[in-house]
Amino acid sequence: MNIRPLALGVALLSALSTLSSCSKEEPIVETLSINSFASDTLYTGREYHLSVSTSPQVSDPRLSWSVSDASLASIQYGGLLKPLSKGELTVYVTSLQSGGRRVRASRKFVLISSGVYLRDRAVTINPLETYRLGYRFLPEDYKPTEALSWRSSDEAVATVDSEGIVRGLQDGEATIYVRLGNPLSGFFSEDSVAVTVEHHEAPRYTYTNGELDLTQSVPGLLPMVAKEMPYFSKISIHGPINGSDLLFFIENKERIDALDLSDTHVVSGGRTLMPRRRSGQPEPSPISVTDGVLPPLFAQQLLIKSLTLPKGLTSLVDFGLGYTFVSLIVPEGYEELKLGEFATEHLTLPKSLRRLYCNQPKLFEERSGGEEELKISSVKEPLILPEGLRELRALLELSAPLTIPSSVEEITLTGRFDDVTFASPTKLRELGPSFFLRYPNQYQDVLSRMQAKTLRLPEGLQRLSRRALAAGVYGSFIRNQDLDEKNAIQLNAIIFPSSLRSIDEAALFAAQIAQPVILPEGLESIGLLAFYASSLSKVTLPASLRSLDDQAFALCPRLETVHALGKVPPTLGAQVFLRTAKQGRIEKLIVPRGSKPAYVQAGYAPFFFTIEEAAK
Repeated sequence: MNIRPLALGVALLSALSTLSSCSKEEPIVETLSINSFASDTLYTGREYHLSVSTSPQVSDPRLSWSVSDASLASIQYGGLLKPLSKGELTVYVTSLQSGGRRVRASRKFVLISSGVYLRDRAVTINPLETYRLGYRFLPEDYKPTEALSWRSSDEAVATVDSEGIVRGLQDGEATIYVRLGNPLSGFFSEDSVAVTVEHHEAPRYTYTNGELDLTQSVPGLLPMVAKEMPYFSKISIHGPINGSDLLFFIENKERIDALDLSDTHVVSGGRTLMPRRRSGQPEPSPISVTDGVLPPLFAQQLLIKSLTLPKGLTSLVDFGLGYTFVSLIVPEGYEELKLGEFATEHLTLPKSLRRLYCNQPKLFEERSGGEEELKISSVKEPLILPEGLRELRALLELSAPLTIPSSVEEITLTGRFDDVTFASPTKLRELGPSFFLRYPNQYQDVLSRMQAKTLRLPEGLQRLSRRALAAGVYGSFIRNQDLDEKNAIQLNAIIFPSSLRSIDEAALFAAQIAQPVILPEGLESIGLLAFYASSLSKVTLPASLRSLDDQAFALCPRLETVHALGKVPPTLGAQVFLRTAKQGRIEKLIVPRGSKPAYVQAGYAPFFFTIEEAAK
């Protein structure tokens, strides 16, 4: 009986089965990554279990862990990370089952010391005056099990009690420390604030029927005066303010109806604000107030119905679009004002203003867009621009008519406007392509719109330069060869000044004008594509007109009557009154008595069904 081959077969199958079992237990890891936490900011005194994802998926891969700096954190087998000190750390993990290949991954973390943080960076108090120091714990859910300890570096200058209340004793400087834990124990946290004790005039104030009127010779005193007051129908401040004063307004915005800072100026110092950390970014640094600067993080939290700005702000003031003021007031004294994003029902500007920039940084910003309208700064009630204003650059949405003062010499408007009027006479001699910009990429969105009952161009204006009133429709046409009327200027009527001498290339390209257009006596030239595809139904050409450039009135679908007042026909460029076969020729051309032959000779006849001589 032959048994040996069978035994060998069984042994072979057993060996193969064992090899197969080993292969399934330890597959080859080809790629590796460290899984992210909700935040890449980690805190000392805590433990974090890191995990990985592999391809192919392995439930319990063999790994080797390490860190870029062992003084900042330790990491144990299994990915247990223990931050020891603040700093930036990179964690590395290497696969030990990759078939001899090096498969490695890393992730960066920002390490922050857990513990206590003071809200003030600097405090100034009088001798014998007290001030309670505010503090917070990080991370936000940290709950210490032991009490804070406080100390002063110079108790002859200032003392501090167990509640963090500082008392000034004599002129000088001291540092106040707050400590959580013990340097000899496993956990320790400490922060400090500079305290200056010097005699200054005590703040003077009145508080009547909810109205607080405060005069302070040094900044930061408001919180001490007002902290126990229940409600503020209005707060008026005189003297310097800093971060501590601004933080009081922010933290008590629910109790403040109106805030008048017209007799204040912003100086450096006081409390700071901590920005929100963005996903994947390191822990941000605190934002502090500096001389003449209102940081956006502060401005965007001043959610107070009526706000009057401080004097002398030199940088962009950006309130954001998340809150609509009832009233936003700029005090007298400003000659130049730079506003970022804002929304208000009423905006009051000073008579002293000479240069106004609204959302200027975004005017020329490239942005892709679709049909959805973009949110921009807005004013609901009529905006009164002061006489004396010389330069206006604005990205705005206005819900009421806008009058441009006669003093304006340079202008750029972008946004949505229902009605625009120019005061006459004007210092503007021409409106150029930057007058009415499409925001912000001329090809990609539909933001810039002007809808006016009547647009009155001012006396003194001599020239409409190329694309002056074309908004965004011209650029979109050049790119796509497609006319979209919603990008064009929308007017019921347009009135030209007698001073106008030239209408240049595409100045009113595709303009949607409901009423007949009368061009002024004195106008000498109309440029290439000037009224191309415009919706006007009737146009009157003055006797002063000398030339009509190529396709100046081409493809105007509703144009039925052209009334020429000059006995000498203006010279024609190519296809000035061109129409498609479907549109047909223009109904009629009316010319002065006795001048019909001259107009026929000049080449007008092919564009019109009839040429009539006027009765008079």
